[in-house]
Amino acid sequence: MRFDAAARRVTAGDRELDLRNTEFRLLRFFMTHAQRTFSRRQLLDAVWGEQTFVEERTVDVHVRRLRRALQPTGHDAVVETVRGVGFRFRPDTAAPATPALSSAVLDLARHHKGRARAAIAAQSFGVA
Repeated sequence: MRFDAAARRVTAGDRELDLRNTEFRLLRFFMTHAQRTFSRRQLLDAVWGEQTFVEERTVDVHVRRLRRALQPTGHDAVVETVRGVGFRFRPDTAAPATPALSSAVLDLARHHKGRARAAIAAQSFGVA
């Protein structure tokens, strides 16, 4: 994933991500403070500003939106929920750049859905 603050662009692979202003600022903060866990209050102060008076659960809404924007490129897991504390950015949890299944299997699964699952299962167990 590439983050260009000056151009206000985030790209993953060959795909540009469309982020709202708050999600962009949230991602920038997370990326500049990787591996550190922040409470909702700390995120509100850092991203929204100390003079902003909004509910702490507002952070949850924007984290959800950020994850949704990152999902198509497999980067939604980089924003991790730390139960009882807040959130942390873990760039090491991004999906691998190459799919685990071959493209032939993926094409087969797309076109034949149920039959493909049965065929793959039969091949896995040596059934003809």
